[in-house]
Amino acid sequence: MELTKVITAPVLTEKTYQQMSNGVYTFKVDYHANKFQIANAVEQIFKVKVEKVNTIKVDKKPKNVGRFHGFTNRYKKAMVTLVAGQEINFFPNEEVKPVKEQVAKEERKNLASDVEKRVAAKLASKKTATKTNANTSKTTMHRKVGGGE
Repeated sequence: MELTKVITAPVLTEKTYQQMSNGVYTFKVDYHANKFQIANAVEQIFKVKVEKVNTIKVDKKPKNVGRFHGFTNRYKKAMVTLVAGQEINFFPNEEVKPVKEQVAKEERKNLASDVEKRVAAKLASKKTATKTNANTSKTTMHRKVGGGE
């Protein structure tokens, strides 16, 4: 079995978050993978040393959605204990992302303020242009001749 297909996904719950502080990480793994394959996959993918692996086969559970009856999928869960002092970081870009978002927000704000300044200048020039045109326009002394109201 390929190492990349052994580990399906991490199991992230309140209980597993508490266990992570003790160096125990929980993964959903291929149903037919054994402990040796799981340990090799974790060591190769995450570049850490595995102390021990505990596995549980979680059976399917009946679920109802309205009038439809079905089952959840069965899966195998592996609790991997790492050697003391090693850890796996599931969220590596968590700190970098907010910094990029703040820079992007500032750029958008600066762009918006530039646009607002240009619009304000344009409106001001239109106001002054209409005032000068109103003063220079000549009034006509022609009377309208004709009937038919």
